[in-house]
Order: sequence, then structure tokens, then C-alpha cells
Amino acid sequence: MDRTDLGIFSHLVTDALSSDEAIGRIVGLTGKAVRARRQRLEAAGVLAEYGIHPAPELLGRRAVTSRFAANRDGGLDRTRLAGVEDLAYVLSFRPALHVAVRFVESRGRREDPRLARLLGTPIGDAPEEHPATASVDPDALSRADWRVLEAVVGDPRGTYRAKAQVAQVSARTARLHQAELERTGALRCVMLLNLEREAGLATYGVWLKVDDRFDERNLELPRLWDRPHWTQSPRGVYLLGSADNYYAAREMELRLRSLPGVTGADPMIPAGGYFPRERFLRWIQEERGRRFPQRTRGA
Repeated sequence: MDRTDLGIFSHLVTDALSSDEAIGRIVGLTGKAVRARRQRLEAAGVLAEYGIHPAPELLGRRAVTSRFAANRDGGLDRTRLAGVEDLAYVLSFRPALHVAVRFVESRGRREDPRLARLLGTPIGDAPEEHPATASVDPDALSRADWRVLEAVVGDPRGTYRAKAQVAQVSARTARLHQAELERTGALRCVMLLNLEREAGLATYGVWLKVDDRFDERNLELPRLWDRPHWTQSPRGVYLLGSADNYYAAREMELRLRSLPGVTGADPMIPAGGYFPRERFLRWIQEERGRRFPQRTRGA
């Protein structure tokens, strides 16, 4: 992977729906050249999945996160994970961490015991609940919005023409509705990355455990691929970024470890995960059907 590949990769991590042409203008290539490089990263398994999904509020659900110290082999039994009905996705990190996010329908629901059997030893006292997104209003979505939402989730990097055919709208309408869904936060993305598949990629991934002395302003670091992801139990933050070489990446890790208020720093490199796309499509179809029931003939 050269510097141009890294630029494409970093941009996709922060904006998975960005077109090849738009990325090309940033890295100085044609859209066709970006597409070829992107497809190589996908074929290599580095970009394992573009996990585009709706905000849980649109589905009448709320998101909760649980973390697990991975079992000895660290692998994922996708067939058995599919039996956990409200599991939205799992992110895996080497050497030994799984992060599971569920979209649950009611408050007070306990952790599904099957996750511990499948993923490992729970970390923390209880699942962490995500705050609702104030800008997401399911009542504001039209029938066309729901159709475009389904089309984007089903084929995130498909052309607007292809999405328009699924949504039964024009390509221009598909583009405008997708842009509005992105703007309001109705569309979310969880990228499944496997950095073990690409030799020579200079990255740092680290989970910092912190106490009350920690100053969040110290996280204004260059070349972060994504916003810092905070945990509450235990309190900490996960950072993923890049450097020019492995020496620089290691220096960044050491700098993070030395910050005031850091009580521990565990290297964590993304290593894939689990994303049940068909489950999200079913949830979308069920919610759309509830809001816009089909009229019977003669009604």
C-alpha cells in the first residue's frame, strides 16, 4: 500500500459513501483509477464491509454496546451470531477484543447470554446505552425516503442509477434523498476493516483507559481516520489513525501512553467483524410497511 492507497483508504473510512470521482479529486487521480485501487483493497479483505445502516431511532430501537475479551481463537461464528435477534453488528480487534452493538426495542433488557458464549468474557458491569440522535425524526421520512434508505443499505456503493431502480425513483431523486438522509444522521456507517490483510500499512489503533485527570483536547491528533470513540465502563477512548511508517506509528502510541490521566493503553488493530445486512433490510421493510401500509384493491 502506497501513500495514494492510504489516502483513498483513510477517506473511505471517514466517508464510506463518497464517490470514486470525489475521492479522486482529493488524491489527484481519476475516478476510474480510484475505483481500481479501492476494488483491490476490497478483494484483499482490507475493506471487508461497508456497513451502512439506519439510525436505531428510525426503527423504534435504541443502540447498546457491550465489549468482550475475545475467546482463545478470537474467531466469529456468524451462523450462531445470526440467532441473536437484535444484534446489529460486531467489530473485532486484535489481539483480543470484540465490540457488539445491539438495536433493542425496550428498556431494561439484559445482555443476551449467548453473546458471552460466542464472543468471550464481558468487559464492564453493563451494556453502554447510546444517546438518541435529536436530528433523526422517523415521522419526517416520506415513502420515498424509506425506499432510498433501503436501496443505500442494500448496495452502499452502488450507482445512483442502481439505487433509483430499487427505490422506484429517478436517479436525481435518489441522490437528493440520500444526501438529506446523510445530513440528518439517518444513515450511519460502521466500516469492517481487517488491517492484518495488508502488509506494510503504517497504522496505530489504541484503546486508552483514562481517569478524571485526562484532557480531551490532547486528542487533537493528525491523520485520525475517525472520530474518537468513548467508552464509559471502564472509561476510555479508542483511536485509529495512520503515520508515514511504523516507527512514526509507534512514536504516536508512546505519546498517547504518556498523556496525563492515561492509566492504560492497549494496542487494538481492526480485524473484521460481523454485519447482518439482510437483518437491517428486513427491519427497514417492516418499519416502512407499518408506516405506509399497502392499500388493498377497491379500498
